Amino acid sequence: MAARPDPALASALALFAQEDWYACHDALEVLWQESLEPRRRPLQALVQIAVAMVHWQQGNRRGTTLLWGEAVARLARCREELDGVDLGYLHEQGRHWLRFLQDPPGGAAPPPPRCKAD
Repeated sequence: MAARPDPALASALALFAQEDWYACHDALEVLWQESLEPRRRPLQALVQIAVAMVHWQQGNRRGTTLLWGEAVARLARCREELDGVDLGYLHEQGRHWLRFLQDPPGGAAPPPPRCKAD
């Protein structure tokens, strides 16, 4: 049975689901700064995803690509889940975003990332 997220993480994940990327980044960054491994790495990846999406909203394709690249690399070294969040699913979404971002512009962007619970 998957663990339930702590209240602060649940609030950050609600912001993630609402695509309120800037507020999500702020909430996740506090959690990341206060955490130790093994939680620290996946929290940092979530921060990077939120920042990548802020860059995307601002039209900064290069910044989006860099942050998604860092998040995907970090998620590749994470456990399967974080408080019930399926990190493998996020990793796969990130790989789709990177393929899109690294191709010549013109195609439709993937859907915004989602945190799927196990």
